[in-house]
Amino acid sequence: MTPGFHCSSLLFHDPPTLIEKLSQLGFGAVAIRPQRAVWDLRAPWFEGVCDEIAAAAQQHQVAIVIDLDAPYYDDPERSDPFSLASEDPEESERARAQLADWIGRSADLSPRAITFSTGRVTRGDRSAGMKSSLTRDHAALDHGGERTLEQLAEAIGNLSRLAESTGTRLALRPVAEHAIATVAHFERFEQWLGTSPPLGLAADVGEMLLGGEFPIGGRLARLPHRLTCVYLCEPDPDHGCDQRFGCGDMDLGRVWDVMTQSGFEGPGIFRACGHSWVGLELARQAIGLVRTHGGRGG
Repeated sequence: MTPGFHCSSLLFHDPPTLIEKLSQLGFGAVAIRPQRAVWDLRAPWFEGVCDEIAAAAQQHQVAIVIDLDAPYYDDPERSDPFSLASEDPEESERARAQLADWIGRSADLSPRAITFSTGRVTRGDRSAGMKSSLTRDHAALDHGGERTLEQLAEAIGNLSRLAESTGTRLALRPVAEHAIATVAHFERFEQWLGTSPPLGLAADVGEMLLGGEFPIGGRLARLPHRLTCVYLCEPDPDHGCDQRFGCGDMDLGRVWDVMTQSGFEGPGIFRACGHSWVGLELARQAIGLVRTHGGRGG
């Protein structure tokens, strides 16, 4: 895999600066999320920030992944983004239109992938349900039935074609309690989609842990035709964020080993949201895991 790091882990650092610093540490990819009034489609300085990110990425030969699952970006009162799977037609259309806008207006960044989640069928909040996801299987794919699947297939099929026309790939990140909640749900959803262009899978190992999808590395290694990137993280449900690297129960180094041995060469993106105060030491810890397990970082 290509070592990557998620910029949302370090909210006190701007993306162009982080790209330079992370490249020096040995990372070959970064993930960036929208942020209100910072990297924001609605801000008059959006294109200028994109130009700075693109210049830094080109100078340091770092691939960009855009992660559209940005808490509180769409609504300051609600952590979840607008939902493509919503039963409210107005909300699902807003989600579709915004995703299309991101695909079009970020094209000059030449992102390796744009990742997103489907959202919930009914209105909810990620922060309220995260802890309960550890103890029960919501089978979110079954909540909306065929109507939800048809709604998602039509919207995502069109968005995938739009992304392909700009030279990037759209990739779905399964999220607990969303319409597509697990990698297994993603595989079932493939049956509703056409084969061209293919929808990528942005696997989040923290979400796989919540969904009880084990062994994580072995399961992902069987999906090389769909896998676009892997988010390497472990949830901290008590605090609604990620664990710091090496502080949880998951062996991310083992996942790195299995995926590398499988031949997957896409980005493996380390994420530890909620610990920005630690600074670049977070990135050093992540690249240390890569080096310990024979990766090519640094």
